[in-house]
Amino acid sequence: MTEKFGKNYFYGKKESNYSSYDKLDPSKQFKNVISFVKNQKLKGRFLDVGCAFGLLLKEVSSFFNELHGCDISQFVIKKAKQKIPNADLRVVNIEEALPYPDDTFDCVAALDVLEHTHYFEKSFANLVKKLKRGGYLILSVPIDNRLRKIFGFLDKDKTHISVLSESEIIRIINKHKLKVLRIRHFCPFPVFYRIPYIPAAVELTLKKE
Repeated sequence: MTEKFGKNYFYGKKESNYSSYDKLDPSKQFKNVISFVKNQKLKGRFLDVGCAFGLLLKEVSSFFNELHGCDISQFVIKKAKQKIPNADLRVVNIEEALPYPDDTFDCVAALDVLEHTHYFEKSFANLVKKLKRGGYLILSVPIDNRLRKIFGFLDKDKTHISVLSESEIIRIINKHKLKVLRIRHFCPFPVFYRIPYIPAAVELTLKKE
């Protein structure tokens, strides 16, 4: 799968919704995550799963003592190392065992990641294992519902292979004993702007108790 997430994917040439990932404004795209980290006064270890160019890591770099990022794409990890050289950045397939000790991170973000995996629940469980008790998991994913059935053709990303219903996502969250702190619905249309309240996708803030 790694070859699917090279330069063509991030610059609109093949099988993605991106025209140019460089046009993304991280302060807007990750506004909710940044606000949550700031308001909760989080610190310690932060892991960005699917970190791409390292933009979120750079936005939260002043809050955490350790910054970690991983992505399945060697192309983006190389670019991320240029943007945030002080972070521990690795090429990782989250459907396999993650190369971090269990119960390590105070906060894990997985934004627009799990829908790219073949085994959504297995990948989710792999993330939960790395989270400390009392730690936070922030994730966003597209959801399968009536809106997607009507307008799903607008999603050009052929790597969206695990799009679940919201009820199924909540079932998985409950099974792994995480508490739902916040649910936000949005529509990523155009891709670099999140229109709130339209349930094309969901962002969830979870806590491991």
